[in-house]
Amino acid sequence: MLGTRSILVFCSGLLFLFSAGPSQPTQAQDLSHRKADVTITVQTVAGEPIPNASLDVQMTRHEFTFGSQIRDRFFSISQTDFEALSETGRQGLLPNLTRFGQDRYTPTWQDALDYRAVVFEQFNHVVPTVGTQWISLNQNGPAVPDAAINQAQAAGLKVTGASIVWQRDRWPTPDEFRPDSNPDPFQFFAALVNDRLSEDGILARFSSDGEGPDVRSWKLLNEPLNEHYFADTFVNAGIYANEIEALTDYFTRAEAIRPDARLSINEFNILNTGNDNEVIAYRDLIIDLLENGAPIDLVGVQAHIARNDISKVDMLRRLDILAETGLPIEITEFDTRDDADQLTPAQQERIFRDLLEASFEHTAVDGFIMWGFWDPGHWRGNGPLFDESWNVKAEAAPWFDLVRGEWMPNLADLPIDENGQWTATDGLFLGTYNFSVTLNGQTFVFQDYDVAQNGEIILVVDPPTLPLGYKLTDGQRFGGGLTALRESDDVWLQIDPSPTSNLIKQKVDLNVVGSSLVRDANALSFLLESRMIGGSSGPVLQSVYLLNAQSKQKELVDFRSVSNNDQRLTITVTGDPRRFINQNNGDVIARIEWTTNPNGPLFVWSVDVDETRWIIE
Repeated sequence: MLGTRSILVFCSGLLFLFSAGPSQPTQAQDLSHRKADVTITVQTVAGEPIPNASLDVQMTRHEFTFGSQIRDRFFSISQTDFEALSETGRQGLLPNLTRFGQDRYTPTWQDALDYRAVVFEQFNHVVPTVGTQWISLNQNGPAVPDAAINQAQAAGLKVTGASIVWQRDRWPTPDEFRPDSNPDPFQFFAALVNDRLSEDGILARFSSDGEGPDVRSWKLLNEPLNEHYFADTFVNAGIYANEIEALTDYFTRAEAIRPDARLSINEFNILNTGNDNEVIAYRDLIIDLLENGAPIDLVGVQAHIARNDISKVDMLRRLDILAETGLPIEITEFDTRDDADQLTPAQQERIFRDLLEASFEHTAVDGFIMWGFWDPGHWRGNGPLFDESWNVKAEAAPWFDLVRGEWMPNLADLPIDENGQWTATDGLFLGTYNFSVTLNGQTFVFQDYDVAQNGEIILVVDPPTLPLGYKLTDGQRFGGGLTALRESDDVWLQIDPSPTSNLIKQKVDLNVVGSSLVRDANALSFLLESRMIGGSSGPVLQSVYLLNAQSKQKELVDFRSVSNNDQRLTITVTGDPRRFINQNNGDVIARIEWTTNPNGPLFVWSVDVDETRWIIE
């Protein structure tokens, strides 16, 4: 029986609850190419395995690109600049959706905070728009894209710049080069090269040697099947012999400027069609360009879907056709359409799930980018994830089921075997992970480990050997307990000497027991933090012994007088440290004795002990 599931999503301070409708059985998919066979080994600094611990495994970021378009100014604007804007100015941070029958939305500063919180939490890649488009960059300068890209990269997000050449006869082509302006084709061409395809242009500026942040991925050519204005103009003027030569030259010039960048071609209506004609034409164009020497690195597939007659089988078949180019593929602009009642929420959810699964399954695809995620910030008012009030939409369920769920492992309390190992029997999805090892009540955290290939990850746990128990053979406790001995926190085990009428015979004997993970030690130290409480002058004698596990005799390792000052000692033993470690069970035993100095003044005193531990390597 299928049930309805409610899903909680916590995102950087935002808490979303939604009902995702009837759950669907997960079909078996071959995702082995998205995984690595990994063994986690937990060991000491001496290389000895640590058994009987538990392991938590949490992916923090996918290797596969899961990204979104972002509105660069809204993403990066400061609170001061935001609050200085009028209502109209704030509305201008978001798209004008009145053509779809929607009122202008006025964002709040909290909306801006929620927007960037979602970006940081949900995605590993962003495509800032519109600041790098030709007319925008020329008219407004680079301040806004600089701020957005810097902010994204500071958070560890990768960035794609869009678009270098978009051959439209309207926006984002500058007004003076549109058909109504009857531009001189040679001046038009010179401006395109200078602004977009030269050492003085955008590609060089946003590089490691340029003034702006370094962007390593670019939509170099956008929508060449549908937009021909530039090439037609240049071919008619005799600048190029044909369209293939023109498009090839765009790539060749870009590659000469940025050999380190990933240059892509991008097109729409590859999936949102009733047949395969467009994808075949796109494949053939790419092959023609490659054969003509165009250095294309990536095939972009826009996925603005308004049809309900496209199945997952159709999607996979069309991806297969594009894979014939031999290039990797990226879904670059996913969303679904409901601005004219094209698709219901249930249909949108099905399409979203099908395309996510098809993309992750297909071996040629290495990225999935949605074209916005929040309704007021989406170009058609229908973001795939969140509505105007930041509620998670029902059609967003596949994202949280798969990308943030099934494909993003969060495993707890995994047992470490007798060899100190845990093996991911089904592999781990490729990405960045945090690991936590819990041993004897202590947790050790290991962050930002890349799982990129098959192999072993070694986690070196170097815990101090903390006291597991104590016993007073002389003296009596009047405050604190075992936990007081485990940390330097001014929480004390407080001990009085045994009652005696003879002040010279006051004495405290404290025995502390621990268990070492290391048997074959190269070095051993004992740490003691304590103080004497008593008269204003005159010391008490302190003797520190360690039990020789071989001879069963205690060895004096430190002797000194102590007074009222808090004293923290690290006592390093000489000789073979292994003699103080029971080779069978790892037990280590220390005895600390405090006695009245018979040569000093006599007074009533007590002992406070803040911390004891062994440091064994």
